[in-house]
Amino acid sequence: MFDVAVLAEMTAKIAGLDEHLYADDDLLAGVKAIEEARRHLDAAEGALLGELDARGTTDVVSGHRTANWLAHETGIAPVTAKARVRLAVALRLDLPETDRAVREGRLCADRAKVMANAINDRIATEFRQMEASLIAESASMTFADWAQRVAIVAALLDQDGPEPAEDPNNNRLRLRGGRDGTKITGVLVGDLAATTKAAVEQIADELWRQYRDDSERTNGEIAVPSRETLLALALAEAVRRGLMVKADGTAVKKPKVEATLVLHAEDPDIVHIDGKPLVRGSATALACDMAVWTIILNSLGLPLDMGRELRNANDEQRKALEARDGGCVFPGCGLRPDWCDAHHIAQWWRDLGTTDIKHMVFLCRHHHGVIHRKGWNLQIGDDGWSWITTPSGISLWCQRHGTIRSGAPPGT
Repeated sequence: MFDVAVLAEMTAKIAGLDEHLYADDDLLAGVKAIEEARRHLDAAEGALLGELDARGTTDVVSGHRTANWLAHETGIAPVTAKARVRLAVALRLDLPETDRAVREGRLCADRAKVMANAINDRIATEFRQMEASLIAESASMTFADWAQRVAIVAALLDQDGPEPAEDPNNNRLRLRGGRDGTKITGVLVGDLAATTKAAVEQIADELWRQYRDDSERTNGEIAVPSRETLLALALAEAVRRGLMVKADGTAVKKPKVEATLVLHAEDPDIVHIDGKPLVRGSATALACDMAVWTIILNSLGLPLDMGRELRNANDEQRKALEARDGGCVFPGCGLRPDWCDAHHIAQWWRDLGTTDIKHMVFLCRHHHGVIHRKGWNLQIGDDGWSWITTPSGISLWCQRHGTIRSGAPPGT
């Protein structure tokens, strides 16, 4: 077990320091001693961060990448957290001699960053051959002179420079549909890769915070998914948001999606949309915001009723919902209206729910999926205030414009 008590004791002693009590020589010696301790603490933290990143621990326990977890838990700037993790990974994987020097206190973190910034895949082998000599030279050179020396060595080793910009024709994506879902494989390169990765990871972080908050509000009835699941959900959400927002960030009219829904009169749990089977909750969530033509079949597979079209909320109704709800009504969310679905409180194929704002609320895609899970219920009163009931019977007021109503919901 990592001895946290030792660090806590040392920290307590330093926290009680009164610099006015020391002579000049003691002050000078104290600064040097603290710098020496800082080097070893930086090395220890880097070793721990490198190991955490290699194991993927923070993804499992918090849904965050290592750097995001570090920033969240310690309050340091995200850019600082990313730099620390990046250095820890570089020392662990690419610079064994530099890693050893840092652990032994012979090289400070700032000089280690110079080495990490200089090495790249093109010169890795040759640079590592000169690593020990560069570290030895650092002891007798100022930081600026030594950093310039490292940069010159790297430039001489990398005279050809980086490869030309990635060919956009190397971007590939393949979609394969099957009974268990759609398999997405491919490769993105260059700016497209960087932009897509950043967007998806940012939304995944948003979703993790939503799930974490939902789990706390519902006493764990909403579980926090794995990082892989969050990334999949984030990719779908990024595509969905892209369809609803122009390049300048302004909202566009939601595209009307049409589908044919086949229901079975004797078993309402059997649902097919455009010939593909779906569980009832998924079909309900999809149908809340699309135009759907329904066909109801009897036990022989013959149509009993055809032609009932259920339309998504029109622009005027969405504006009315925005005025009333302000965004996603799930308590603690409030995602902006442009990225919300108009959820039909009455399930239209079972309860003949109508497209009327008194029967609809705004829900973001994440919470829309939650409400359509088995055991969840959302109701709305005559005054427009809605509330949810979880599978275990917990009732919570929904919010409007970020405000949650006081008191207990009806029936509690």
